Amino acid sequence: MHADHFSVTRVMIDGGREICVRLAGDLDADARTVLRRELYDAVHDNGAPLLVVDLQETAFVGSETIGALLDGLVRAQEAGKAVQIVNARGVVRTVLQVTGVLDLFGATAESSARLAAFDGGAVLPLPPAPALPAHWGRAAG
Repeated sequence: MHADHFSVTRVMIDGGREICVRLAGDLDADARTVLRRELYDAVHDNGAPLLVVDLQETAFVGSETIGALLDGLVRAQEAGKAVQIVNARGVVRTVLQVTGVLDLFGATAESSARLAAFDGGAVLPLPPAPALPAHWGRAAG
């Protein structure tokens, strides 16, 4: 999914053993719903045991993005998937470290190097997915 200031793309990596959600641009409140949908689909519509969130092209993460990442982490763990955040740099890495989010996701130099070397791939088609739980679309408060 692409918007004017962000994109979220899902790809299969390593022969289907990993599903990667690549984030790019400024992920603010506008990205929340799209990111939650992509993470939900990444967890539920494939058998990959590892979900990787690649932040190499991400310039900004807002609190809404952090909330969506945490929701995705919980959903992946409930589904028995391992989760990693890779390639978080600069202010994005700092924000994720300060908030404690980076510590919740496993991140290894090996996985970052493998993804950096991966030159892309076919974007997964978006098959019909189960409806999101009603509370996913509501604002907190």
